[in-house]
Amino acid sequence: MHGERHGYLRPMQSPIDVRDRECYTVDQFQISEAYRSDLEGVLIPRDEIEDRVAQLAAAVTDEHRSNPDFYPICVLKGAMRFFVDLLRELELAVPYSEGIVHSSRYQSGPAAATPDVQFFDEERLAGKDVLLVEDILHEGNTLATLRDRVEAFDPNSVSIATLFEVDFDRDVDVDPAYSGFLLPDSFFVGYGLDYEERYRDLRHLGVLNQEILGD
Repeated sequence: MHGERHGYLRPMQSPIDVRDRECYTVDQFQISEAYRSDLEGVLIPRDEIEDRVAQLAAAVTDEHRSNPDFYPICVLKGAMRFFVDLLRELELAVPYSEGIVHSSRYQSGPAAATPDVQFFDEERLAGKDVLLVEDILHEGNTLATLRDRVEAFDPNSVSIATLFEVDFDRDVDVDPAYSGFLLPDSFFVGYGLDYEERYRDLRHLGVLNQEILGD
């Protein structure tokens, strides 16, 4: 059996620290006119994101190359782009299945303390080495809830892959096995990250203008 039952895989890919990086100007990139004035700048260009996703995929491949129980789960909606690009880069020697979960913490009002979680095909989780694939790790409440819910279905192990990780003093214990970039505590959009369902299609990671956020 691959891994220790109900175990958590140790961190394998430490994030690239970009907390002190200065943003590129928007004029340096081909960005839609609808978005240009909404951005303070671009922190991580598309090419760098794609290269990092490939590195993370190589690490996942090394861990699960011959593991038929590998079961990646996409956390909708934000992680869709990362999930697809990550799995496209995998080079596993055995077939595997994949799942999705919908987690909604933010509605029209304040953030809920406990996210509303909806799994699909929960019966597939038993005995699997589950990889929760998320776009960004901030406070950690959503991923902690998802991890605990997965555990209720008797998996072999649970690990987390996040493309972006915000430098934040968390109250919950969430330790991703795979992490792409360590970010400062700002409001980012692009590559799946949104504000009011906008900007997900931006190919770079941009910093949203504070005037858009309001008070």
